[in-house]
Amino acid sequence: MFSGIVERTSSLKSYRKYSDGIFIEIENPYEELFEGESISLDGCCLTVDKFDKDSIYFFLSLETLKRTKFSRIDMKNHVFNLERSLTLNKLIGGHLVLGHVDDVGIVQEVKNFENTRILEIQFNPIFKKFTVYKGSICVDGVSLTINEIGESSFKIALIPKTIEITNLKYLKEGSFVNLEFDIIAKYVENLINKGWKSLLLPQHSQE
Repeated sequence: MFSGIVERTSSLKSYRKYSDGIFIEIENPYEELFEGESISLDGCCLTVDKFDKDSIYFFLSLETLKRTKFSRIDMKNHVFNLERSLTLNKLIGGHLVLGHVDDVGIVQEVKNFENTRILEIQFNPIFKKFTVYKGSICVDGVSLTINEIGESSFKIALIPKTIEITNLKYLKEGSFVNLEFDIIAKYVENLINKGWKSLLLPQHSQE
């Protein structure tokens, strides 16, 4: 689990294709890691396969490639947002993020102002029920606030610090982004559809 607060950025060093996915090697910006831990890479939870002082290696399965933007972008020239998993004593500066990508969004419009940028991102309208005005959204691993909601798009504002430390500074019209909608909204919707009464313990008849 993550909080959508990007710690580092990193670039691709190499990748190798296989019939069931790809292995990627990225620059290692961390002083300590351990094999098997989870790292959010542009909002996608991936497992550290191995690492050394210079590189981190991940395997991206066909399912991961299908569900994320990684099969749609040129990773050779891509900068990744990184966040290590939360610990019990870590500040949650954003919101609870699982690293399970729901949809691949497309940047429709970018407006630059003196200190901020406004992005409009198109998404699959089936996920609109999980969007709330001033609610949370995870875009490429960054916890952001929804400022405006359309039928199939939403707008977000990037403050100077977000622009400085994340790869969102490179987004332009037509760019793909990984989207994860608020997990709390998804649980609530699931409970409503299935009926909260189904969670109650069965009543025992008395004879």
